[in-house]
Amino acid sequence: MAQPTTLPFSAIAVKLESLAHAGTFEAPCGLTERAAQFTKETNSAVVPDCANEDAAPFVDRFAVSKSVAVSGKGVMARQSLARWRAAYESDAPVRARVEVSGTGADGGGAWEGLFHLTSFEVGAVRGERCTVSVALQSTGAVAFTAAA
Repeated sequence: MAQPTTLPFSAIAVKLESLAHAGTFEAPCGLTERAAQFTKETNSAVVPDCANEDAAPFVDRFAVSKSVAVSGKGVMARQSLARWRAAYESDAPVRARVEVSGTGADGGGAWEGLFHLTSFEVGAVRGERCTVSVALQSTGAVAFTAAA
């Protein structure tokens, strides 16, 4: 049996476009969990077999829409608070990127597009560090670009 090549935690990064330098992306510090979920909504139709109408027909599915949701949780890093707050306060979407380390041949690259910060939660428990939880939803296309 061959062992799979796995990725460490740092191989997946969630980055927001810098407020000071357009086209530059920065990972807000403090996220100890992060995920990107790619969903596709479909509709379906039952397509009968015209040669054998008594046979159980197959379901034909077709894509209706695609969406990307990005989430993260962790400790509230003071240096990231202003960036999360700015993304929440903006009525316009922010440009975000989800990066996977490695070469293009290894599957590395980045998804990039516009996202709304739909959830921004800060919390605290006595005796522990403050926490943050964020959720972003895509608006428009989110394109993947393979790494060099």
